[in-house]
Amino acid sequence: MKSLTFGLDYDDTFTADPDLWRQFIATAQARGHSVVCVTARRTPPDFSREPRMPDSVPIVCTGGQPYKKHAAAKAGFAVNVWIDDMPGLIEPSLVLDFGL
Repeated sequence: MKSLTFGLDYDDTFTADPDLWRQFIATAQARGHSVVCVTARRTPPDFSREPRMPDSVPIVCTGGQPYKKHAAAKAGFAVNVWIDDMPGLIEPSLVLDFGL
């Protein structure tokens, strides 16, 4: 099995159902995968008043960079699978029209 790195958004993704994502993170890590939280925030969430991400998950803040993929790479993470409610923030993309 190939080891994967999952990029998980925080706001409106992790926070939409923290218990579900904590279970996902535990299962992914138990299977040898990595999970990194990549958020468009400038600073990490305040876990004293916001849903806590597991301590085993590193947090990357874009700090004003336009795309999460660039911020993750700069922090040393090559994300294979992205989980994000706003995928347009991951990397530049084109809308393809296949005439469907």
